[in-house]
Amino acid sequence: MKKWLLGFGICVLLVRTSLGGLAWEPDVRTALLDATGGNKIVVLDFTGSDWCGWCMKLKSEVFDQPEFAAYAKDNLLMVEVDFPRHKELPAEQQASNQKLAETYGIRGYPTIILLDAMGNKIGQSGYVPGGPKNFIASLEKFPAVGHREVAPPVASAPEASRHAAPAFVPVAPASPNHYGDLVLKAISGAKDSRMVMINDQLLTIGETAKVKVHDERIAVTLKEVHDDSVLIVVAGKTQELRLGQH
Repeated sequence: MKKWLLGFGICVLLVRTSLGGLAWEPDVRTALLDATGGNKIVVLDFTGSDWCGWCMKLKSEVFDQPEFAAYAKDNLLMVEVDFPRHKELPAEQQASNQKLAETYGIRGYPTIILLDAMGNKIGQSGYVPGGPKNFIASLEKFPAVGHREVAPPVASAPEASRHAAPAFVPVAPASPNHYGDLVLKAISGAKDSRMVMINDQLLTIGETAKVKVHDERIAVTLKEVHDDSVLIVVAGKTQELRLGQH
């Protein structure tokens, strides 16, 4: 089950950026969608980019190094969660970053949180001396990181079984996603901080999001979260969505 938050998807960065050769995802939602399609690990880098000395060392000694960029290209999806003191982030991004920090109980910087392709937290780390090699080794102590088997390519239509369930692969930005009815895709998080994904949007209890249904967006408010279902409010009416129910 995935860890999702509505605010995580609201980020002013509209395209992936590359710093020192390392590609950074624009937001957590995009990273998790890409991780699902690409069998990669999402790395959340909680940092104070313009004041935290250890954060700067981690960036210069690891993230800015070609060796790490090459490793990350095949294995990781990087997301910077920044808490600067000398520059001001857009309000939406500040709120998103703060919610992430609260969700994962961040108490210091740098803190590295690892999420698998389903959004589950699989590890936590921080600054590791010794450059890319040692940092990569510290990541690969977690079983889900590195050396994972990649599923073989799907056979062409005439050869593939008509009964096989197709793997989910995110549609490129140029081809908008199309969703049917409202579908509960994931639930995760501790009981006091449950998170869900409905169609293309991330929500926590009490939040309202514009969820894509067919070719329009409708306002959905998350009312309650249970182990395998949620209660939502749409157009003033309460309805239940269950995991695995389409």
